[in-house]
Amino acid sequence: MDSQSRRGSKIGGPEDLIKMLSAAGLKERILFTLMVIAIYRIGVHVPIPGVDPSAFTKHPELAQNLLGMIDLFTGGALNKLSIFSMGIGPYITASIIMQLMSVVVPKLEELQKHSGEQGRRQLQQYTRIACVGLAVFQSLMLANLLTKIQNPPVVLTPGPLFMVSTTIILSACAVFVMWMGEVITERGVGNGASLLIFLGIASRLPVMVKNTYEAVQTGQSPVWGVAILVAVFLLLIALIVCLQQGVRKVQVLGARRNVGRQVFNAPEDSIYLPVNPSGVMAIIFASSLLMFPSTVMSFAAQSGKNPFQALYELLCNINGFEAFSKQPWVQNAWSFISIETSNMFSYYHWEHSVLYFMLILFFAFFYASIVIPVRDIAENLRRSGRAIHGVRPGRPTSEFLEKTLSRLIFIGASAVGIIAILPIHVEQATYVQTLQGLGSTSLIILVGVAIDTQRQIKTHALSARYQAQGLFPSGNKEI
Repeated sequence: MDSQSRRGSKIGGPEDLIKMLSAAGLKERILFTLMVIAIYRIGVHVPIPGVDPSAFTKHPELAQNLLGMIDLFTGGALNKLSIFSMGIGPYITASIIMQLMSVVVPKLEELQKHSGEQGRRQLQQYTRIACVGLAVFQSLMLANLLTKIQNPPVVLTPGPLFMVSTTIILSACAVFVMWMGEVITERGVGNGASLLIFLGIASRLPVMVKNTYEAVQTGQSPVWGVAILVAVFLLLIALIVCLQQGVRKVQVLGARRNVGRQVFNAPEDSIYLPVNPSGVMAIIFASSLLMFPSTVMSFAAQSGKNPFQALYELLCNINGFEAFSKQPWVQNAWSFISIETSNMFSYYHWEHSVLYFMLILFFAFFYASIVIPVRDIAENLRRSGRAIHGVRPGRPTSEFLEKTLSRLIFIGASAVGIIAILPIHVEQATYVQTLQGLGSTSLIILVGVAIDTQRQIKTHALSARYQAQGLFPSGNKEI
């Protein structure tokens, strides 16, 4: 590639920015994405019929658990008791379930890996059905919780009609949000689900800054604590950028080709293995998976029922177990298990941090196994007559790539886990409680989604530029 082509592949400066926005189809994609985002933000401010939107803010105890995290992801929709209170959460949870099921169910695995585009569409349809079921279940729990909150009451006219209508409205809006995420991915720029989460977090930043300023003014949070927290956030942002951009370069030898009596070696190439191939998806999956049981436990606590105590009383009523359950060591063991399990879903406890870290590691390896098919890469290299420098083709190449990728994923996922849990305890140590959720999950989502979206915009612009120069065929022709 000559110097002029290299200069043409870069985008920078006002003139290049104007050319990028003028690229074929890119401006329309950006405008479409902004239009969908505007619709989403309007829906966040539409309250659920039959509720007092301001009453929920008079119960600050609800924001002390992971319900506050859910409100952060929905951009304040839950705090406003909006029709979009479910947000994109049911869809993310359904995606996690289907991804896990595709590993253990042969039929789903066949659809994902060997059935092509038709199989992926069928799997996506199953995800949508699961999203509807989860949305109905979560909407019903939220409606039930709202009817039980008193002093002051949230629901103006409680009853069966409110339960049914609220469940239908919240479920339908959750499906509508799922649709908006899918159309952004298909017709806009960036990943739709990630962008909606990004938007929800970003919209809460001004409120967090205002609350932090008021906390410093009233003496609830020390100035030194805020300064330390900001410094930690800046360091973590730099680490996140390094993780998102970091790759391991693997040298690939060119294939030998015989032309008559002469032997020509194709030019060498490289494979770039990312340090963090899962991007923001591992942390989104882990946080979403933690939200679901935490929400159930929060609703149970607000209803005045301890799920572990209720289970223990149920076991005590079983014949033959009553005498055994009265043993002191059994009661102590059950109490210990109940406390530790509750702490796993409580934001500031170390048990929650350990579980969160392990889930991030699991989803990082799981997601990488889907997006980076090591065996397919090794087989393609063997068929093309190329090989990794110092590694034999075939199975040794596959083992080398798996070993290298496993090390990279462990390093990247461990760094992501530290980024996720460190600010939680820094907030607690610095007595700054007004940024709950920002440092742990939201920071890496904000930076990661911003980088991924910028990368996709640049890819669209470069592709359109190359098509205009005749280097690539147009999108409606096969390459």
